[in-house]
Amino acid sequence: MRFHCFLTISFITLFVNALSLAHANSERPRIVFQQDNDLFTGSDRDYTNGIRFALVKDLAKDRSSHNWLQKQLYELAGTESDSFLNQLRYGDSNAENRFSWGIGLTQLMYTPDNKTTPTAPEGERPYAGWLGIECSLHVKNHESASSVTLSIGTTGPNAYAEDAQDWIHENWSHSTFFEGWDSQVPGEMTVNLHFDHKRKLGWLQSDSTETLSCDAYLEWGAALGNFRTDAYVGGLIRAGLNLPETYTTPRVQIGSYGHSLFAQDPKYYSITENLSAFVFVGVRGSVVAHDITLDGPVFRDFDTGVNRKPVVGELLVGFSLKLYELEASFSRTIRSDEFDSQNGNQQYGSLQVKAPCDWPWNWFKR
Repeated sequence: MRFHCFLTISFITLFVNALSLAHANSERPRIVFQQDNDLFTGSDRDYTNGIRFALVKDLAKDRSSHNWLQKQLYELAGTESDSFLNQLRYGDSNAENRFSWGIGLTQLMYTPDNKTTPTAPEGERPYAGWLGIECSLHVKNHESASSVTLSIGTTGPNAYAEDAQDWIHENWSHSTFFEGWDSQVPGEMTVNLHFDHKRKLGWLQSDSTETLSCDAYLEWGAALGNFRTDAYVGGLIRAGLNLPETYTTPRVQIGSYGHSLFAQDPKYYSITENLSAFVFVGVRGSVVAHDITLDGPVFRDFDTGVNRKPVVGELLVGFSLKLYELEASFSRTIRSDEFDSQNGNQQYGSLQVKAPCDWPWNWFKR
């Protein structure tokens, strides 16, 4: 918990210095695009669309901000070898963690199964939309990655979920418009703090010299705020050709960016050596105390007409391709019922593309 308090305080200092980081000694920023949509799986209900645009940037090792964060982290870790913070170190005691910051814009939308009624039918998911900005700070090494994210957003008409869905249905899916957006969860400003930690499973990791290999990580985290309050635990396993040392979160998840997890100094060899192709499978279980899209706003009266389930499980399967620093993945999530009377398990597909900001002009020069 002290570590998360440290991150919460530190990211404020980090963002004050963010505008001065774009000089020659800093690491190149990366852009991340993610989209979740249930049209990928042939449905159009419940969690129906999520989209995120993000910019993530590592702090250069010679930056004063990086050195200050490193010093504060080690002082908090203390000398206890079994402390949580001390476990973040890898290799010898002088090894450095890597720090990065991110900023993203995310929109989420939820609809019932029935499109034609002016309100969500009884027992179906209420209409809801959320639009928000996420500011995050990450610390990572070769074995673990931790993040703290502050998200500020809004529900209701100012989330522009109806406008976004109408545009998608008109220009992409050519499907029928939903008629009940006037009954959506009303507007409320949301403030949330999200914590996320991932740790590699060393006993499952294959020899890094093997062309075909597998590895995995465990994850746990929590969120606190009027948008969502929950805690989760899960894991993910990968297998394939030339597995990269880093992982990414393959779907839109508030509090966990699609940036590269775990530290890795870039290496540039031939195309064959820098081509990765792999499949992955993940599971997650969540205990949910509050979800504004199911429970309604905290600071105003609104009956959503459904009863939220306190425990939700997920299964994630997908594949990914990575060439140098350009990465793309596609996955499918199967989620258990989130509320009573839900019409079967939710399924949706996720697309993610990540690339350095100077791609493609300087990409192959490295």
